[in-house]
Amino acid sequence: MIAPNKAISLSESAIGLAPFILMHGPDSQDLLDLYSKVYKKFESIDQFVFTLDVLFVLNRISLDVNTGRVSYVK
Repeated sequence: MIAPNKAISLSESAIGLAPFILMHGPDSQDLLDLYSKVYKKFESIDQFVFTLDVLFVLNRISLDVNTGRVSYVK
């Protein structure tokens, strides 16, 4: 689900969905606010969280677990 393949199209992969999250930067924002802006692009919250994980591993976002804010790494 990270990258497209024969079974998963680009639009369904985490790599293909990442721009929908990144386009809401560079200002940090509340995680729930971010989800409310992009939820229509994702099939489930699991897919949203998985895409956040991929962006975190790629060092494109950071998450403050104390405040629940997503920051975009420059």
